Amino acid sequence: MNEEYTEKKNRDELIIQQKVYDMIMYAYPAIEQFPKSQKFSLAADMKKCLDAIMRLTITANKKYTKKTTLQELDVENEALKIYIRMAFELGYLPPKKYEIWSKMAVEVGKMIGGWIKAARLNQVYFEKEEAGCKCVECGAVITKIVNEYSKKHFNKALCRKCQEKYK
Repeated sequence: MNEEYTEKKNRDELIIQQKVYDMIMYAYPAIEQFPKSQKFSLAADMKKCLDAIMRLTITANKKYTKKTTLQELDVENEALKIYIRMAFELGYLPPKKYEIWSKMAVEVGKMIGGWIKAARLNQVYFEKEEAGCKCVECGAVITKIVNEYSKKHFNKALCRKCQEKYK
């Protein structure tokens, strides 16, 4: 992979970390305004969720294989969105704070989704590189799985496009 892609990827990951940080800095004062009866239940759950989102963002940034960490991050962000809605519907969050915080959570969610998509594309790229197999017809690089299927059904290494010709 080229250096420009790696540099952009690192810059994007730092952006999501900053967005999560900004969301936490907005959320903590909002949570402090919850009624005392909620400080150790809904407020505590929300803080744990926010902390998990930050921790998982850092972890995903540091890991080589990110798939499960990113999925956990996505789940935590979805849970936070539900907690935010609950707090609003129970009257603990004013409409303006609900709107701002929800937008922040949605923005972080979109960034997580993009990160997941990029990780999948990156995995496919490396699978092709690891396979090192080429289609005997057109010379396209094929994955290990495509190569195995092709050899089993056509007795030669063919890309999916070339396999269609023989079907």
